[in-house]
Amino acid sequence: MSHVRRQIREAAAAAVIGLATTGARVFQSRIYPLRDADLPCLLISTDDEQIESDNVTDDRPQRRTLTLTVKGVAKATADLDDTLDAIAEQVEPVLIGNLLGNKLKDCTLTSIHIDLDDSLDKPVGIITLQFQTIYFTSPAAPGTAL
Repeated sequence: MSHVRRQIREAAAAAVIGLATTGARVFQSRIYPLRDADLPCLLISTDDEQIESDNVTDDRPQRRTLTLTVKGVAKATADLDDTLDAIAEQVEPVLIGNLLGNKLKDCTLTSIHIDLDDSLDKPVGIITLQFQTIYFTSPAAPGTAL
């Protein structure tokens, strides 16, 4: 079984496939350059995580607070802001409060950041939505959500 972090990332990606703006263009932890045909798209990653436990050597549940990041990437055009806002409008109701198959105890949108990246062949706009998720595991079984 895979780590619950991976299960959360995969479940989040599956939940946002098929949205009107990005369709099936959903990538997990994408590190390769995006092509025009890939845009607009969503990039899903699991980032920082804090773990709370009285004692990590025993079998008491660990409370894990994980940042789930969803980046919407679109070509820089005259209606870029509208496209990025549409991405957020479609992603937010799918993920806010979604327990992703009971892997999570909570999923809350905590921030949105918009940026322009002109380092690619063609400039793109990026909207980054960060969700704080909470889940529990035991120290002996990080592949099983409690």
